Amino acid sequence: TKRLPDLIMFTVFRMLLMLIHFSCDLFAAFYNYCMILHRKCIEIWYNENLRTETDMLTRAAKRMKNLPRHVVIIFGAKEDTIYDCVRIIGWCITFGIPYISFFDISGFLVQNENLLKYELAKRRPDLVEHISWSKPNAGFTQNGITHSKPKTRISLLCPLDGKQEIVSLTKTLAEAVVTGTIKPEEIDIDLLNEKLNSRGIPDPDMGVIYGRFCSTYGVLPWQTRITEF
Repeated sequence: TKRLPDLIMFTVFRMLLMLIHFSCDLFAAFYNYCMILHRKCIEIWYNENLRTETDMLTRAAKRMKNLPRHVVIIFGAKEDTIYDCVRIIGWCITFGIPYISFFDISGFLVQNENLLKYELAKRRPDLVEHISWSKPNAGFTQNGITHSKPKTRISLLCPLDGKQEIVSLTKTLAEAVVTGTIKPEEIDIDLLNEKLNSRGIPDPDMGVIYGRFCSTYGVLPWQTRITEF
């Protein structure tokens, strides 16, 4: 008889937890459904209003005096970003921005680079000839110009290109000092800039955080020292 109240409390508590768990699952399912519906609506609107949007951006670009040369887009933990990248690339090319970098903490874009190229060619075939895809340690092209034709240079970044890159460089320089390959006094800001800017692109002028959380997620900490977010 003494255990009966405890058993009742345990049963009630268990049912309450199950109800909370069910409510969370229901909310997550409803949220995902709303996001899918939202994207479908945006896609329909985008396909029907692409020319209007492009014309609007073109008029806005003519009124702007100062445009960034390099924009970095931070997606954070968000993975469903392919379609967003296509739209952002279109906007930046319309504005004449020569460098665009996309960063996501999960490495989704780096792993799905071919999918991004496919969707871009499918949705915006008019942009393909205006794009140069940047590879790690790629050679430098002044002002985003390759083969005498102005192109927007796109870089896909992951956490390996941020803090971990600095850690790796620190280890490499430390080993070089130990082996006598380099002298400690030779390590200065110019050397760090050279090693950390191996892609040959300017530091980002503007950073845009795309998501629900205001965090840079460690994107290029050395190159974004004076970047406006």
